[in-house]
Amino acid sequence: RALATAATNSRQVPEALLIFTHIVGSFPELAEGWNKRATLYYLVGNTEASISDIERTLALEPRHFGALSGLGLVYLQQGKLTQAQDAFEKLIAVHPNSPNAQENLRLVNEQIAVNII
Repeated sequence: RALATAATNSRQVPEALLIFTHIVGSFPELAEGWNKRATLYYLVGNTEASISDIERTLALEPRHFGALSGLGLVYLQQGKLTQAQDAFEKLIAVHPNSPNAQENLRLVNEQIAVNII
């Protein structure tokens, strides 16, 4: 995992994707492997693969803070505001004192309100 994280940090995304794909193949019960690969997919713009890996992460660890946050951000980027709102609400239920989660939910709620008007 350290090698994959180092590859990610140095922007060697293809190498990091290969490593994390090997990790999730070898250790499919490891939620963090799925979450890290989801982050990489997000960084390269493959939001559908990112969502798929986030869903796998959350199936293994429903209270995974990073996965819930990432899911909200992916949905926000896709313009799926109600799904983003749901993800951020779940995130706040897990980590109610997170200022980023509170702010992201506020922004989503504002965008939803603007779209209704």
